[in-house]
Amino acid sequence: TVRHARPMLSLDNSYSREDLEDFDRRVSQGLPDEQFDYVFELKIDGVALSLNYEDSLLVRAVTRGDGVQGDEVTANARTIHTIPLRLRQPGINCEVRGEVYMENESFAKLNAQREADGEPLFANPRNSTAGSLKLQNPNLVAARNLRYFAHWMHREDTNHTRHSERLEAMRDWGLAVNPATKRCTSLTEIFTLYDDYATSRAELPYEIDGVVIKVDRLDQQERLGNTAKSPRSAMAYKFAAYQALTQLLDIHLQVGRTGAVTPVAILKPVLLAGSTIARASLHNEDEIARKEVREGDTVIIQRAGDVIPQVVEVVMDQRAHGANRFVFPERCPECGSLAVREDGEAVRRCTGGLICPAQAVERLKHFALNSPAAEIAASSGVDVDTSSLAHAEGTVL
Repeated sequence: TVRHARPMLSLDNSYSREDLEDFDRRVSQGLPDEQFDYVFELKIDGVALSLNYEDSLLVRAVTRGDGVQGDEVTANARTIHTIPLRLRQPGINCEVRGEVYMENESFAKLNAQREADGEPLFANPRNSTAGSLKLQNPNLVAARNLRYFAHWMHREDTNHTRHSERLEAMRDWGLAVNPATKRCTSLTEIFTLYDDYATSRAELPYEIDGVVIKVDRLDQQERLGNTAKSPRSAMAYKFAAYQALTQLLDIHLQVGRTGAVTPVAILKPVLLAGSTIARASLHNEDEIARKEVREGDTVIIQRAGDVIPQVVEVVMDQRAHGANRFVFPERCPECGSLAVREDGEAVRRCTGGLICPAQAVERLKHFALNSPAAEIAASSGVDVDTSSLAHAEGTVL
């Protein structure tokens, strides 16, 4: 555990345009008779990470933690290609802050493998990123292809007067700064940009959950000061989640490597955030009971973390008369062995072991993907093709 030289504060945030207008008024009142500009940035849905450079070399990477102290994850940060180990300009001593994130394609691959292995799925790219940074093996972290955007910097020996100048300096040093960053002179500009990204964010290769605006001049930021938790010079304006209405046609049970029996909603295909969604997570039998999900129901689906589709709720007034309650089976749908739910667990597991064809195939795939050769390939950035394993059931049995 490492204490931050300066607290890593969180941002005030809101889904309301009126709250952003109130924020603008507070800034104006805090800077009477002064002109001020904002810097517009995308709010990356990732994990905050502080980087410390001494004489231009990366010496320490620390997670946000509780804002006062965090966990040192330097070895894992060094595997992230967009974090330079040495800055391009010599003799720089500084602290850089930004977001570690996982692109949507990498996240989908990771969850597909976890699903095949019968492991719990990550709810969103942020959770998978946080979990990756905690791994003990940097080679496994490297295989997950994390990335980093820098959005803040502190350096004592500098003549920068604006936040936008510091962003440009970080770009010159070799750090990745989000290209959507823009200086704005009014809330009208910010609202226009917000609306543009609210409709086009599905086209980005990574997840954003809103935008951030910051007062540009550093001396004005200092005079505005901070509350106990947040700077008064910045605010996050968040997006609403993607949702759509469709019909749940069937509840399919799939069996993973460890025997976990997981329910999946088979949906009438619907367009959601630029993708056609035909399947959604139902998590486990408790979730089915809690949401009272039945086959044939009209349901609201949402992309959790704007990536994984999940069933949010049932539209009860559209339920067909006589729709039957779903009863979770006590036997494996693949091999007929007992499916047992241990005390304190949310998951029911097939007890068939290798006589279960689903477990046999998934164990073979897991073995192949986690062999020393596969780990070496993954750590070298080589994609491992599992397509031939998907049809291996006859060979395994």
